[in-house]
Amino acid sequence: MHCDDDDLAVIALGEPASPEVESHLQQCARCRSNLDQWSAVVASARTVSADDHLIAPPPSVWDAIRDEVAPAATVTSLDEARRSRRPVGWLLGAAAGIGIVLGSVATFGVVTSSTEPAPAIMAQGGLDPLDGATVTGTAALEDADGEVHLHVTVPGLPAVEDGYYEVWMATADASTMVAVGTLGPDGDSILTLPAGMDVADFPLVDVSVEHFDGDPGHSAQSVVRGLLEA
Repeated sequence: MHCDDDDLAVIALGEPASPEVESHLQQCARCRSNLDQWSAVVASARTVSADDHLIAPPPSVWDAIRDEVAPAATVTSLDEARRSRRPVGWLLGAAAGIGIVLGSVATFGVVTSSTEPAPAIMAQGGLDPLDGATVTGTAALEDADGEVHLHVTVPGLPAVEDGYYEVWMATADASTMVAVGTLGPDGDSILTLPAGMDVADFPLVDVSVEHFDGDPGHSAQSVVRGLLEA
């Protein structure tokens, strides 16, 4: 006769095994395997910490969970469970309850994250190739909670062995340029513009090849350029 699932469950939770059960486990591979499975479940449950919760759900979520599980919920000590020989479903039910709660928290966190407002687009435009370049890109001014960002994307840029790609904002005639940051190696960067900068005065976006020559000015090697339009 194999070990009762109730015995295996409470042993996995830390209760000592009776001499008879201990003797049987030493001889029965099937029961040892079942115990290992119970132990893995308990170990996983005990690794859950407060850091695993994505976000606290509103009271309505907890109320719904309580209404669903409360009619069937009971609290039973390990000794009472062993004496009553209740089916191991009580432990599965508890695990399911934990899963419902964690699942609800995770789901609420995902929904909350996905419904956060996207940055407002203030102006945008295409970036056209210059000086024999074959790549194109896009640029957009974004208002993110009052902070203005310039989002520049130029996919397919070749690597620069002795330099990098700089992003500039310029007056419409390109007579005055302000460097606002470098373009990432994947050709995509979100750059925070300097505080107090009047973006209306700098509607032109330019991406240039710059070299490690100590010269902070524009190299005159632009690869793409385009006007931002509201």
